[in-house]
Amino acid sequence: MAIPRVFISSTCYDLRYIRENLKFFIKTMGFEPVLSEEGSVYYDPTKHVQDACLAEVPNCQMFVLIIGGRFGSKFKDKTESIVNHEYREAVNAKIPVFAIVEQQVYAEYRVYLKNKENKNIDASKITYPGVDSTKIFAFMEEVESKAVNNALVPFFDFNELESYLKQQWAGLMFSFLAKKAESERVASMLETLTIMSNRIEFLSKQILSSVGKNTEKINALLYEIMAKSYLIGIARQFLDLKFSPTDFIENEKMEMLIIGKGVAIKKSKIERRDSIELSREQLKDKGINLYEDFYREMKNNYLETRKNMIALLSENGLTAETFLKSVKESETLIRK
Repeated sequence: MAIPRVFISSTCYDLRYIRENLKFFIKTMGFEPVLSEEGSVYYDPTKHVQDACLAEVPNCQMFVLIIGGRFGSKFKDKTESIVNHEYREAVNAKIPVFAIVEQQVYAEYRVYLKNKENKNIDASKITYPGVDSTKIFAFMEEVESKAVNNALVPFFDFNELESYLKQQWAGLMFSFLAKKAESERVASMLETLTIMSNRIEFLSKQILSSVGKNTEKINALLYEIMAKSYLIGIARQFLDLKFSPTDFIENEKMEMLIIGKGVAIKKSKIERRDSIELSREQLKDKGINLYEDFYREMKNNYLETRKNMIALLSENGLTAETFLKSVKESETLIRK
């Protein structure tokens, strides 16, 4: 059975006890620790040792970065350390990074940031007893500057480090299960909408074969295109609403249409994630919560559906205005 591999990146000499404890902790979690000094890194004889370490990073599923008071060995002819480059390799490979820093180093880092732009102080003359180079602070800035996955958490002893990683990995598992459940939920919804779409498409083709007037035939074709919209299934199943091709053609955006039909739209929270709540104003018990990303997909699907409907009208020598006018004339004749 495949198990997650966890790459441990830090300077070795000053943090060797932390690395050793972390190795056993990772094993108790059922994962495989990857440490350069343990032989778990394959040292290709045709490559530099440091390149071998970098090559191993993308083969791991998690990356633990420990920042202490030593800058560490430089990466070949670069000014940065090997730890710096291992971290960047993990970021480039989009591996979850759990960055932790010794409490004293973190405290001095805050002092460094506070005085960095202070014109009344010569920052180069400030002594930081907890670190051997201010390049460590520059690296910490790099970690915190990332748009995502940029948490930098201080720890006092290994117990705090262990507790933090347990919480984070539990959160990672929760996030995975929640996304899996959401994916299955959306897949089930899409399957239902597809079945409904196919049924409507079949009926529209039957109607098309039985009608005679050109406007009615075009209307039937528009129904066929409209049937592929996610909105149709949502409206019928949850909001007790029905739409016609004229509804789509008259409204450039989905919000304009559904608000015009008496649907309230508001943001809400479900399962700790942003969602959109759609509910009928006339029927307070009718409504549905949609994850924001699926709601966005619905809007894009609506725009694409409407675009295809307008294109069909154009192919038949009609504009949206002329089609709507002909439909209204037909409705007037029917009422008479």
